[in-house]
This record gives sequence, C-alpha cells and structure tokens, in this order.
Amino acid sequence: MPPKVDIGIAFYGKPYQTIVTIRSLIQHSGQHIDKIYISRERKQPHDDYAGIFKVIDYFRNDPGVRLVIQYPHYHLGLGVINLERAKHDTRWRQSIMYQYALETTDKKYLCIMHNDMLFHDDMVGAMLQRMVEGPENLIGLGSVGQCWSCPAGMDWGNKCNPYIFEEFVPTYEEALELTDAYATPRQHIQKSVIQSGRVHIMPECRLNEYCAMLDVDSYRKLTVPYGEIGCYGGNWGGVDTATVWSHDVYKKGYRFQHVPLEEYTRHAPFDSTSSGTQANDNRSLYFRSEANAREYIEEHYGPVKFSGYVSRANFADSFKRKAWLAVIHTYGYLKALAGR
Repeated sequence: MPPKVDIGIAFYGKPYQTIVTIRSLIQHSGQHIDKIYISRERKQPHDDYAGIFKVIDYFRNDPGVRLVIQYPHYHLGLGVINLERAKHDTRWRQSIMYQYALETTDKKYLCIMHNDMLFHDDMVGAMLQRMVEGPENLIGLGSVGQCWSCPAGMDWGNKCNPYIFEEFVPTYEEALELTDAYATPRQHIQKSVIQSGRVHIMPECRLNEYCAMLDVDSYRKLTVPYGEIGCYGGNWGGVDTATVWSHDVYKKGYRFQHVPLEEYTRHAPFDSTSSGTQANDNRSLYFRSEANAREYIEEHYGPVKFSGYVSRANFADSFKRKAWLAVIHTYGYLKALAGR
C-alpha cells in the first residue's frame, strides 16, 4: 500500500475557495491524505482576517479532514533574499511559504498547493504512484515551467515546453540573445538571472506550487537549515517563487517530472480573470470570487453554517493584532523621540 502524504497550503485569504480546495481534494484523494497544514499569512488581503476561522469551523466536525494551523511570525511574501538569516532564524525561515509544513511533516512526501483549486480527479494518488516508482533523484512532481512568460516558451520563441525542458540547453550567449529577442512580462529580471549564472534550467522554469509533490527527505538534505539552497517558498532574487530553488536542486542532479494540471484540477475557477492573484489588489474581484465559491459549496456540498467560534476567534485575533501594532507604533515613537 502506498504511504500517506501530508498537504501544505499557504493561506492568503480566500476562505471559501480554500474550503472548495479541501473538499474537492478530499473527495478525490482523501484516501492518500493524513494531515493538511495551513499557514495563515500574518497579513490578509482586504482585511479578511476572519477567513481562517471560517475554514477551521467548517471542517471542525469532519472526521476526514485533519487540519494543522500555523500562524507565521513574519509576513515575508515573495521578497525573500536573506539566506544567512534563513539558516539560523527558525521563526523567520518558517514564515517562508510552505516551509513550516516541509520541516514539520513526518511523511516521506508532502503535496503543496494553492488554496484556490478545484479538483476533479485524483492528482495526489497519480503523483504518489509516480513518486514511489520513480528514480532515486526524483525530487518533485507537478506542473513544470511558466512557458507563458519564458522567451523559450510556446508563446514566444517556441523552443521549449514542459516535456523537453531538460533537452533545451542553451549556452549563456544563446539564452541572453533569446531573452533580448522577446518582450516577455519579466524580461528584465530574466536577463538579470541569466547574467548571474543561472542559464539552464531557464529562469522561468520551476516546479509550480499550484499543486506539486516533493520528496521530503531530499528536500531537507538540500535546503536550509540542513543544506545550502534557499527554501522552496522563497524568491531569492529569481523571477518567482521556487524558480531559484528549482534551478539549484536541478544543478545538484535532482529531477522533476511534469504532470499536466488540467487533467486533474482547475486553478482559480471562481475568479473571472483566472489569474488567482489580481484579486489580491482588487477588493471587488476578491469578494466576487469568494461569493462564487460559496455558491459552489452550497450547490455541491450543502448549506454553509458557522458557529459562534468564528466571531469569538476573530475578536481575539483582532485584539492581538491591534495590541501588537500599538507596541510597534509606541516603540517607533519613543525611538524617534530619543533621537531628537
């Protein structure tokens, strides 16, 4: 029998979409799953701080869902570049997306994912089977590459795709020439990454975190605090989350296998832009997407009813946040006063 896996989810708002993610995941892959780690970012979009308590309350009496909730000490977002601090500061390092689950799980494999997915087939089971049967240097499975933004991708130079990314090996000069030739969305930073020496795999190439499975032992061996490579959930000066991590572990001889997401799941199905990120800065889009997700829940899983826990927990959380802000502001005022 294949081993069970844990799930790691970075929670930046979207409680109703998170509920859909978990419900559809359990519906199709529940037999493979033990715990679901949810790391609720210290800051939440559009002040939707009550969202995590809605998720907790919704699954409170569901025996098929075991939630482990983490509240990171820092809000780091994508701008993670301090590798030395990551090596020695546990609270800071475990505030990097997905890192707490990757350090804490007792499973051989961890599946990380966005909290705005809708599963229609058993992606976890399919990836688990391939992991168990795969070569020793297989460190991850999932959607590989960001071809829509890569100068070598199908929309631009059409020299590479997720199935042949290992075979397309340009020289430094060829990679720069290709990057200069196409005005991709992140052309400037792609060029900067290549000039820093990361040529192949290309700067946009990564194991995407929409839904991916990682070999935990290999991950820990290579990644801080035990290894020298920056955590999966950090940017480290690359073009996106995990692009630098993906390049660096690839250069160590580890490999990824591509799994087409569309065969198992949809990303941001309730967002009219299908991006999943534009809603972070667009309040109207955010709550419209949430309303669509709630409507889906009620149509497919039944009425949504929350207990008094949500308001009580949100009140306590709000008090803590306001008290913390008061301490920070007071410290800043006294420091400024002392400097006069």
